[in-house]
Parts: sequence; structure tokens; C-alpha cells
Amino acid sequence: MSRSSLFVGLAAGVFLFGGAEVRADQKAAAGKTPPKTAQAWTLDEALSQITLNPDNVYLQYVALQLARPEKRVNEVAGRIERLTRQRGRPADRQVDLFALFTGALAVQESLQLDTMRADAPGLTGHIGDPARETVPVAELKGPTIKSHPWGKMLAAQAVAGKKPEVSPLAMCVPDDQYFALFHSIGKLLEAAEVGDLWGAHVLSQASGSAKTQRTSDRLKTQLAIQTDPITRPFYDMVVDEVAFTGSDLYFREGTDVTMLFALKQPKVFKVRMDGFLAAAEKSRPDAVRSTGKILGIDYVAVTSPDRAIHAFSAYPRPDLHVRSNSKAALERVLSVVAGRTGDQQASKPLGASTEFKYIRTIMPRGAKEEDGLIYLSDPFIRRIVGPELKLTERRRMLCYNHLRMIGHAAMLYRTQFGKRPESLEQLAESGCSPAVFGRGKLSCPCGGTYKLSADGTSAVCSHHGHAGELVPCSEISVGRVTKKEAEQYNEFLEGYNQYWRTYFDPIAVRLQLTPKQYSAETIILPLLDNSIYTGMAMSLGGETEPLDGLPVPKRNIFSMVVRLNKEGLLGNEKMLHGLLDGLNRASFDRQLDAATIEQVLRRGVGNQLGLHIYDASPMFDFNLTGFLGDLTGRFRSVGGGGLSGEMIPISFLVASLNTPVYLAVPVDDPQLVDKFLNKLDATLAGLARHPQRGGWLNLDHDFYKVPLEGSDARVRCYSVRFGPVKWRLFFARIGDGLYVASKRFILDDLAAAQKERSQAAARGEKIDRGPSAHAMVRVRPEHWNKVLPTFRLGWAESSRQSCLDNLGSLSNVARAVTASGKQATPEVIHRQADLLHGVHFFCPDGGRYELGPDGKQITCSVHGSALAPRQQAAPAAESPMGRLMQQFAGLTATLTFLEDGLHAVVTIDRK
Repeated sequence: MSRSSLFVGLAAGVFLFGGAEVRADQKAAAGKTPPKTAQAWTLDEALSQITLNPDNVYLQYVALQLARPEKRVNEVAGRIERLTRQRGRPADRQVDLFALFTGALAVQESLQLDTMRADAPGLTGHIGDPARETVPVAELKGPTIKSHPWGKMLAAQAVAGKKPEVSPLAMCVPDDQYFALFHSIGKLLEAAEVGDLWGAHVLSQASGSAKTQRTSDRLKTQLAIQTDPITRPFYDMVVDEVAFTGSDLYFREGTDVTMLFALKQPKVFKVRMDGFLAAAEKSRPDAVRSTGKILGIDYVAVTSPDRAIHAFSAYPRPDLHVRSNSKAALERVLSVVAGRTGDQQASKPLGASTEFKYIRTIMPRGAKEEDGLIYLSDPFIRRIVGPELKLTERRRMLCYNHLRMIGHAAMLYRTQFGKRPESLEQLAESGCSPAVFGRGKLSCPCGGTYKLSADGTSAVCSHHGHAGELVPCSEISVGRVTKKEAEQYNEFLEGYNQYWRTYFDPIAVRLQLTPKQYSAETIILPLLDNSIYTGMAMSLGGETEPLDGLPVPKRNIFSMVVRLNKEGLLGNEKMLHGLLDGLNRASFDRQLDAATIEQVLRRGVGNQLGLHIYDASPMFDFNLTGFLGDLTGRFRSVGGGGLSGEMIPISFLVASLNTPVYLAVPVDDPQLVDKFLNKLDATLAGLARHPQRGGWLNLDHDFYKVPLEGSDARVRCYSVRFGPVKWRLFFARIGDGLYVASKRFILDDLAAAQKERSQAAARGEKIDRGPSAHAMVRVRPEHWNKVLPTFRLGWAESSRQSCLDNLGSLSNVARAVTASGKQATPEVIHRQADLLHGVHFFCPDGGRYELGPDGKQITCSVHGSALAPRQQAAPAAESPMGRLMQQFAGLTATLTFLEDGLHAVVTIDRK
């Protein structure tokens, strides 16, 4: 772009923004702007509310817009950035629109802030602008990472006698789309409900957000499918298998979803499903029914203008029903079913690919562990990170931001003037929008036109659709992009290729849902040149072993056990010599020679190392499992890859400051370990006689032995004192385990557990030694006693905080409804808030949202308000979180490195 063109563009933007302010002043002076209501916002009030609700996107819009006449936009934007801790963003303040896992709402918040700044550089521009250079998307290269040699891998499986069995529905899906298969409608609905429930009420404990997108309910309405308890037995009676597929994963913003039903009783099924379609048509006065043909196959469609209902129904075969929310998506699936496209070219089904066939040899169809399979193929992953989809979604998100901002402007107009706006021009003239949307830098990046919805509360783009349900990317793929957009995509791609290095991996997850447990298993195929994968494989490889074989005291609430690849680690000369040198430096009498240390490591102790947490009232509320999860994900390269040497010691130290913990190592040769411990005694005793003096804190060591309760054995204690603070370690060999504990009573409990196990073994009872794997995490809620009140209070606090975060959004809508003279019931306010923000707000503890007498404030019947909060001691027993915890009987997660890849299994036990 030339400098003159850039100058002209910037000058035009300044003129548009400045002109809007002048026109607003002129209109107000002429009396054409309605008088303000008693509910109208002031800048000071908006800023005061932002202090309480800094992440509220609508409040941010109100404050920024009200700051415009006072020339304080950048000042207010800076305040918002400080409140939301966004200082780490790039200097040009451009949000990353190519991030793989960024949520739409977070992106919109950043885009809105960028767009409304007085010095905003202009994120978009009309693609047809002749001053902008454009690049054909077809000329941009996607990921260059090579695929696995699927043919050779499948042939090797055939030699081993493993033959793939593929579902008929997999033969109806394009190979570059995701594929989710369930063996019954009941299992699909159960999986969706479990995902919604755990996602909304368990993951919200980590995210602090009591909002849900109700994705499954929204899609069922859109597809005109009813799944109430009465209809479920009908589905299981007439449907053999069910699957759904689509071209991307943008469920929040809007995506194409196609469902496929393999039928056992086609006639019965058709009568009921066609009835659902007719009911959807009658539910909306603006719903339209149409018919047509695709490749000679009849279809029926029922659609509404906002795509809230957008169902396309076809029966390409008597035993197959296809229902989609996109005509383009329906055409793709029907082309696979028919084996041709409109150009008579064959379409490649997923089930015919060597890749999917190979996966079906390691995850066989019909296995008892599989109630459902979710598969993201190699071509699908290439598609979602390829230039066409990423650049189309980038444009769509820019438009989505405008549509949300128009909704905010319309809500602000209702609050200020007590009625709905009539046009986008009126929003600008009244000072409720920064300029006229659809012009200049506030135009759709793909040339679409904006207009207000019929009720004046939201907006629609002629190209991208409604903010509540955008047109799927597959229907609006971009053909050309600006040079800058192409450069940004290439930067994203370079980082992506660097991360994955050698092989492009598909993702397969199989689900099992039973009354007693939920289980999810995934396989990550070998990545030969990925440092994280190779580091884990080197550190945790070798034969699998049962990882819960040592005695478990009745106060153990958490265990993390790894099966170390001892042969590989000790075979690394650099690592071994570094370890031996470190241990030898502490030896004053040189009894701990390198040969003794190496001998006990090779033959004395086993391959496992476990960190265990004890039930106790914690000193402070600390998310230990999250902390340990972060640590296990951090690896460093040690002679070709390995586990971080600091992980276990840091985990042990931090955990011991809060609650009793212990380390456990199985013992292979008790006599050799005892001999080593006796030699270690002299070393530690000598070290204890050499205190380190200097500075205002002295470092003193101490060492002694104490009796082990109920035994002739002795417990060794080594302590370090920092000034007035002393940290003790108690260690001993008890039976087949070597233990290091932060509290002595832990070893007493372990001795009692070892005695009980020995007696059980003598009676011939079977001992459960846990799953065989290379790494395991286990949570034992049956032992939660002393720690449970703290856990419950922490859950209740998270529920209160996330509930109070909702009150600002609901109160803002309450002001607008009250200002317009409408009956401001909590139900009306709640419904309009859901539409404004595109999410459903809920109280995690089942509280009711109530309107205050001033018509401005919403409070919660359980948690009160932000300025007068109320706290429960535990989640309400009948709340979703309370019921989930009552049903929770334990969690086990395992990692296993096998020849075909890394198997990860998470199992949740239910009462």
C-alpha cells in the first residue's frame, strides 16, 4: 500500500469518527435526539461499575463510547487494560486471530477495545478497495508437515493379523471432516449431557465463569430434532448407529453440523422425524419450508432468517437419514453417499482411507471400551489450520465483533433514550456508536452490509449472518485476502510447523459411558522429532507395571506415580555421572562411593517413583493438582530428552508446606537398600555436625533415628533449619517400599497398611495393584475427611465469584428494559441478556436472579450482590455441582507408551 493511500484512508477514518461526533452534537442542539431517561449512563457511573466488573464487554463499550465526546477514549481504554491485566499484548494492540484455542468472547473483547480507540489503526477494510493489494488464497501454502506412512503401517497390522472393521456411516463422511460415531442415540445424548454438565459446573471452577453456551440444545433446535425423555426409547428402537460430522470446530460462533442415522425401522423413523420438522415450521411464523434435489436426491428444508432453525433433511437410502444445518454441508455428505459430485467426480469417504482403517486396527470397532468414537483426521486437521479456513474465520471474527458492538450500541440507546433505535445512522447520530457501522473501518471485511434486526436489539450482516448464529465458514470461504493478512497467516504457519516438527497427527478419542463410570481414551501416534514426545518416551518408556502396588494408607487422597525408564536414564552417562557427583559431594566419609550408589539405583530400588498427598486440613488453599499438572507438562532436554530433574523435589517441597506428603519407591532388594541406608547414616550424621554460618539466617542440619511404631525398625529423620524455621524429612524402608515423608505419622500408617496387606496375602486374598501403565494420577475422594470442608468452601467460593460476575451483565440489561417502560421481570431481563452476550448466565448454586427496586441492579437470592456478597460453606446439595460431587467416586488417569503410540485414559468413577 502506498503512503498516499494510507494517508487518505486514515484521514477518511478520522473524518468519519469526528463527523459522527459533530453530527451528534448538532442533532442534540436541534432537539432531534430524544431526552435521556432516569436510567441513562454517565461516564463516571460506567467507570465505577467497571471497577466491580472489569471483564464485562458491554460495560467496556459503554465507558469507551461515553468517553468519546470528552476525548478520553485512550485514557479509558488504558484503564480497562490495566483492570483486565492485558499489558502483555503486542505494541500494535492487534489480537491474535489465528490462535488455535482462543474463545470467541475473549477475541471479541480485545477486538472491541482495539476498534474503539481514538488511534485505532483499523483492523479491516473492504476487500474491494483498489488501494489494497490482494493475494489469492489458493496460492498460500498450508502445513508442510508430512503424514505418517499409513499404507506401510496398515500393511504391518495386516501381517500381525489385525484387520479393520469400518462402520457404514464412516463411508458416508468426507475424509477432511471430523467424525463422531455413537452406537446409540442414548449414548450420544448422555455424552452431550455429561459434557454440558461437567463443562458448565466443573470446568467453571477453574475458569471462574458461570456461563454456558448451550451448544447441544442450540444445535438440536436448529436441526429440528427433539430428544425429550419420551422420545429416547423410540430412537433406540429404530436407530442402529448415529454419527455427526462437520468441516470445522467453531461451535460457538456457528458451524456446519450434519447428522447421519443408520436405521433399523426406516418407515417408523421417517414419520417421527418428519413430524419434528413440521413442528419446527409451526414454531416460528417466519420459518419457511422449501424442497429441492441434490444429485437426484430429494431434500426438505425448514429455515428461519436468523438460522435458529436451519434444517435440511434427506433420505439418500431407505436405511440412511441425513440431516444438516447447512445446504453446502448436506451436498458434501450426499456426494460421498452417491460416490460423485455435480461434476461426476468421486468423493473420498473417511472409511475408505488407509489412515482411518489403521486407527480401526488399534481401536477396533465393537470393543467393549467403545460407546462412541470421535475422530479428527489428518486431512481435517490440515484443513482447520490451512489458509482458507483460518483466513475465512479471521474475517468472520472481525465481522462478529462489529455485530456484537452494534448490539451493545442498541442496548445503550435503549438505556439512554427509553426506546429502540430505528437505524444504524441513528445510533451514530445519538452518540451510541463510534460511527455508522458498515462504513469505513467499521465495514464488513468481506463487503457485506449491516442492518438492525427487526426488533432493533441486534444486527445482521448480509454476508456473515447473525451474531447468535453466524453463517458457517464452509459457505463463505474467502478467495482473496490482503497482503497483510497473507503475511499474518504465514507467520502463524511458521510457528505451527515448528511445533509439530515431523508428523501431522490425527486425534482419536473413544468414550465409554456406564452407570458406574465414564472413560475417555485417546492415542497419540509417535512423533519422532518432537522434543516433548521423545522426552516423555525416553523417561517413561520400557515395560509397563502396575502403578498402585505399594500399600495405600486410608488417608491417601492423591497419588501421582511414574514408571521411570531406569535402564535408559542410567544408560545416559552424562546424567548418571551428574547424579553420582551430586550425591558424593555430600559424603564426608566417602562411604557413599559411586559404585555403591549406582548399585542401589540399578538393583536395590524399582523403577517407580510416586508422590502422595495426605488428608489433612491445609494451611492455605492451593490448587495442588493443577500445579502438579503444570509441572508434569514441563520437560527439558537432558542428553536427548528427559523429565525435569526439579519436578519431584519442587512438588514435594511445595506440597509439604501445605499438607502431609510422602514419596514412595518400590524396593527390589531389601538387603541392598538396608546396606545403603546404613552407609547413608554416617554421611548424614557427619553433615549434621557441619552447620553453615553466615548472614542473618543460619543453615543448620540435624540427623537422628526414632523407633517405628509397632516395629523394631527405626525411622531416620533429617532436618534443615533456616533461622527459626525447621523442615524435617522422615524416611525408612517398610516392607517392599522405601518412603520419604514430611510427617512421621505417615510412616506409622504405612507400616500398619503393610502389615494389613501381608495378612491379607497370607489369607489368599487378591491384592489390587492398580492399572499397568507408565504414569498414573489417582484421586481418592473416599478418603476426603479433614480436607473436605476446605474443598467444599473453595468450590462454594468459586461459585459465588462466578455468580457475582454475572450480575453486572444482567443489571446492564435491567437498566435498558426499565428505561424503555417495559415490564422488567427477571425472566425478560435474563432472556435479553443471553441474546446480548450470546451465552446463558446461571447461578452455580441454583440461586434466582432478582431485580432491585431501583430497576438498575440484579442480585442473587443465594450470593447477594458484588457490594454485599453472601457466602455458603459448601455448594448447595441440590445444585449441579453438589450433585456431581455426591456422585464422584474417584478419578484415575494413565499414560502408556506402546508401539503404536501414547495411550491416555481418564476414568471417572461414579457412585
